[in-house]
Amino acid sequence: MRRLFAMCFGFGLGLVVMFLAFKIHVVRTDSDWHIVRKQETQFVDFYVDIRKWDRDEWARHPDFQKDLIEAGKTELMPSAEPEDLINEAMRHWDTAKRVLEAARQ
Repeated sequence: MRRLFAMCFGFGLGLVVMFLAFKIHVVRTDSDWHIVRKQETQFVDFYVDIRKWDRDEWARHPDFQKDLIEAGKTELMPSAEPEDLINEAMRHWDTAKRVLEAARQ
């Protein structure tokens, strides 16, 4: 009887963890833990350790970023640096310059 109870408890615990994995993100930061609700039911990014994420890693997780914004936890996301804004403006300027040159020809 004891083994049967342990097996049922294990199955029940597994079901609860799987349900939570589809519904929430558990986010680890340098100083704290956060729980963020997912907007779409999916099995990705259940546990997210953002302590050493760079901009490329953030770019690979757009759904996670949207969930942070919806939860009002934007302070966990990196802010845009002035250099990034300047580089983005220069890319747009270069693209506009090429379009104008192509239109003149």
